[in-house]
Amino acid sequence: MAKVRVGLIGIGGMGGCHFYNYDNVPNAEIVAVCDVREDVAKEKIGDRKINIYTDYNKMIRKEELDMIDICTPSFLHADMAVKLLKKGYHVLCEKPMTLNAKDAKKVSVVAQESEKNFMVAHVVRFMAPYAFLRNTIESGKLGRLLRLEMKRISAIPQWSWQDWMRDEKLSGGVTTDLSIHDFDFVQSVLGMPQKIESYRYQMTNNNDTVVTNMIYEGDTLVTCEGTWYNTNIPFDASFLAVFQNGYVELNKGKLVMNGEEVQVNKEVQKNNKDLGINVGNDNGYLAEIQYFVDCIQKGKKPELVTPASSMQSVVLADMIKKKATLLKQKRKI
Repeated sequence: MAKVRVGLIGIGGMGGCHFYNYDNVPNAEIVAVCDVREDVAKEKIGDRKINIYTDYNKMIRKEELDMIDICTPSFLHADMAVKLLKKGYHVLCEKPMTLNAKDAKKVSVVAQESEKNFMVAHVVRFMAPYAFLRNTIESGKLGRLLRLEMKRISAIPQWSWQDWMRDEKLSGGVTTDLSIHDFDFVQSVLGMPQKIESYRYQMTNNNDTVVTNMIYEGDTLVTCEGTWYNTNIPFDASFLAVFQNGYVELNKGKLVMNGEEVQVNKEVQKNNKDLGINVGNDNGYLAEIQYFVDCIQKGKKPELVTPASSMQSVVLADMIKKKATLLKQKRKI
């Protein structure tokens, strides 16, 4: 079977992550890359035989592509995804799907009407510790879930092109850019909450924290915390899930169930590069790309991440923003 021919749009922070992981996807090949910064694209591509463009419209006119991988700034996702689906490409799009629920619904409708595949790259769904947690919840082997705490802590992203990530109108801010990872995982497993309570703490120097409590049927309480700190703090994602008959915890990369460490797949990739974006090159990125390419070759729609489910994650992020009580740091005069 012929390899899936891929055009990558955006080879910055997350685009670079996707780019290097294609080296480990045997049934796909990147044949063209588009980025407004031609020098950055040339530097990352090196001596690979890949065509470079600065205009994706020119790329799709000149290249024979099966699939487009969108890794552009978030505010470009909606229009670009709709256009490429309508032109007949399979589309993998970095998260978030869009910056608001209205655009998410538009993309979802087009994706569901298209004969081509569309999937948002919700990488957490493909990460082994989170897949283990999902299985533990859905199987009921530790009883009913009572409490789930999820944290996602990072330095303020200062690596983005023209600093677009620190502009909430362009990135969605800490809620839609960072915490959506955990919101998406939670709603993909538990559905939409019955009740939401949220607090946003905007501190000086662009520090920003959003803490959200969500109540589910049976009084299961889920708390998600997402924070950007204006300091050189390493990225860290963790969770603690308490069940009727035990617990599962992810802390500093170590997964534990009832006091015993759980070994999950931690395969080291050939291109385990420093991505320069304060996020590790986790094998979840490879898994999501491989899954999407396999779906294309099998002629089946992705089931692990559907357009409707990704839309719901954006809807939830919007609800949390609207519900958030704004707290501000008091300043001494």
